[in-house]
Amino acid sequence: MSQPWTTLFSLNRQVLMARNLADVTQDQADQPPAPHVNSVTWILTHLVENRRWLLGTLLESGDRPAATGPRSLAQLEAAMDETQAALAEAFDSVADWREPRIHPAMQVALPLEQIVGTFLMEEAYHLGQIGTARKLMGMPGAMKAPETAKV
Repeated sequence: MSQPWTTLFSLNRQVLMARNLADVTQDQADQPPAPHVNSVTWILTHLVENRRWLLGTLLESGDRPAATGPRSLAQLEAAMDETQAALAEAFDSVADWREPRIHPAMQVALPLEQIVGTFLMEEAYHLGQIGTARKLMGMPGAMKAPETAKV
């Protein structure tokens, strides 16, 4: 059974991330776009690690990913794809979404559905940061409203 969470995380990956990364070069991604602002590569590494952390919670393995060094955009996009497939499988295996589990970052017991929701919202927030980074690099915004038909 397909879970709504699979669709929501997929929208983050296939729409927000893909559009915000359009035309961003590796050099642009590796450089902070402004003082005291994280680079696109840092943001994506953080998101991949968060997805792996979420997988550990879903699978009740308790694994927390080790910090990783810099990666290429292609490697980070591939890692997001890998975690997308793993999340979809893990979401399908959940028997009780209201079961309390320990949130790996906050260290409090919450229903699993709330834990997943916090990870989804944080991911969307960070993908928005990539959109802001685009603007700071002088690139046009990638998220545009549909054009309205002229009468």
